[in-house]
Amino acid sequence: MKIPCAKRLGFVVSGLSFLQPALTNAQMYDFTLVATALILGSRLHLTEISCMLLKEKAVSTLSYLFSNAKICTDELQMLYLLQTLNTYKISHGYFIIDDTMKHHTKFCKWIHGVFILFDHALGTNLKATCIVFLYYSDGALIKFPIAFRVYHKGTGTLMPWQRGKRCDCITKYDLAVEMMEWAILKGFPKCIVLADSWFGISPFIKELNRLNLDYVLEIKANLKIRESCKEPKLTPKGRLAKYQYDLVGLAKYFEKITTFVRCGFPADPETGQKEKALYITKASTVRLNAIPGKHRIVESHDPATQTIKYLLTNCLTWEATKIISVYSHRWVIEEFFKNAKQLSDMEGATIRSEQGATLALYLVSWIDFLLHLENYKQCTVGKLPKEPLTIPSIVRRAQNENLEAFVLRVQSDEDFVNKLVEFSRANMNRNRKKYKELVVINGDIAAPMKKAA
Repeated sequence: MKIPCAKRLGFVVSGLSFLQPALTNAQMYDFTLVATALILGSRLHLTEISCMLLKEKAVSTLSYLFSNAKICTDELQMLYLLQTLNTYKISHGYFIIDDTMKHHTKFCKWIHGVFILFDHALGTNLKATCIVFLYYSDGALIKFPIAFRVYHKGTGTLMPWQRGKRCDCITKYDLAVEMMEWAILKGFPKCIVLADSWFGISPFIKELNRLNLDYVLEIKANLKIRESCKEPKLTPKGRLAKYQYDLVGLAKYFEKITTFVRCGFPADPETGQKEKALYITKASTVRLNAIPGKHRIVESHDPATQTIKYLLTNCLTWEATKIISVYSHRWVIEEFFKNAKQLSDMEGATIRSEQGATLALYLVSWIDFLLHLENYKQCTVGKLPKEPLTIPSIVRRAQNENLEAFVLRVQSDEDFVNKLVEFSRANMNRNRKKYKELVVINGDIAAPMKKAA
């Protein structure tokens, strides 16, 4: 049995206080209860959360909070953004863009925002919600999601939850640009944009150049480089051709480059660890046929997995090692997705309304912000900095805090003990279904049965 929530976690109550201007006292209390239950190991399921609170809040109350309460979600998003800017002094960093699938059960056709989408990780079509996240990282301790947008598929049959309502299909890269423009307008500095190859396309890069943003993006290996012709190209009539270049594939182009640099970790005399080469890199400043402008491209070969990646940046003076080091910060959004799904149970939300689905995603984002903030405070307190902890470690600390509060409450609060025993007894036994005997049901018994083919 999970240890129930003895009290609301202190850093959750203080951390979510920025929501007070947009919520009533009762709504604020409920949100801190739900966030506490999720951090302590509950599923994002209203019945499960109610059980963690020993049914202090009924399932119907929590359902009303998410789906029907008069809450302006846009105001909550604005308050959260202001809180992140007020909490940290952000002067530089990285805008990290990526999307994730929120998978659902067989009942997903009744859940808000579900479409038939192709999952490239699983290699099959499934019913899911695709969410594009904008995440921030300073490259060290400061990490948090800035905003998210739900990607609505443009084609396909209307889902029952839509009730005839059609959603405008906006591409994923346009959603990403929209979030970055909004964040910069509200006070964020212009950060370096990091994204995988699904965003390494011409329309997205044109928008980044319009916003005057630097970027490091992975690009697909099938792109071609414009290489100057050794001999002038002529038209069939003998005139000089308009385009005086050849198109060469990335792999073939970098085969001609003989100079390379090994990137990795240096030797550590204290621990005796030898130097370790992680990547073999080649770099060149070129023009691509599909993407306008001059770019620095790095070919990164991983000897361990025998895989090759191509990274593109508009910072033409950067060396290969720096480009790879900067791009490595993109991994923090993958950690966020892992924590959101495993610790905050993002995929477990089965709330069947647009407001409810939005609030559930907000709650997951706020929890990630609070956990990283708690880690930041513990690392920067005192004169000497401490080594950062993993987010699961912060969760275990919160669980230990709840355990201590639970023991104290059991020792001093008789009403709580009686309620705990009563709840445990009520959920201890479950009766099996009553056995029913089969009987003959009147029908056309003389009718011949059809033979199987």
